[in-house]
Amino acid sequence: MSDFLKKGIIEALIFASPRPVTAKEIAKLGEFNSPAEVETIVEELNRFYEDSHRAFRIKKIAGGYQYFTINSYAPYVSELFREKTKFRLSRAMLEVLSIIAIKQPITKPVIDKIRGSESSASVNSLLEAGLITVKGRQKTPGKPFIYGTTEEFLKIFGLESIDEIPNEEEIKQLFEDRIREEVEVEETPAPQDVEEANGEEA
Repeated sequence: MSDFLKKGIIEALIFASPRPVTAKEIAKLGEFNSPAEVETIVEELNRFYEDSHRAFRIKKIAGGYQYFTINSYAPYVSELFREKTKFRLSRAMLEVLSIIAIKQPITKPVIDKIRGSESSASVNSLLEAGLITVKGRQKTPGKPFIYGTTEEFLKIFGLESIDEIPNEEEIKQLFEDRIREEVEVEETPAPQDVEEANGEEA
């Protein structure tokens, strides 16, 4: 198989995939010798894109590869998809998401204790947005849900894995940067982070 064909196969698979596609998957589908060969060719492609001043690169994110527009072209692309890509993220949701990202796996009672306030509305909104998910239940009285971030979270914030999640100050800056690019933030609290009459969910 020629190098030209190998590069074309990798480009086609990454371009066509609706999600980040792993080097292992590409190696299997494209009949490459190993995932390491795929990784080497991806590096060569990115060097070619850079040398030829292309507007995109292949980036490893959420455990796989995906095409991304480079930052200098982001304003034009974000304008094209403005209505489709924006979702509302309140300050309360941002605070809860930050806690979950840094402390995961974590339960809501612990989130509430860190924030000093009830967080059910924000947690539910983040679940609906697909940014967090239930990882299980803690084996303690009440069996509270255990929460963690999702692959969608990694994709939106440009992270390869949860191991890349930075410290508290860095993640605040990361969130603010991504918010300016594609997420609409409400200045008002999420309706309603108030104390529930029945306490923690079952």
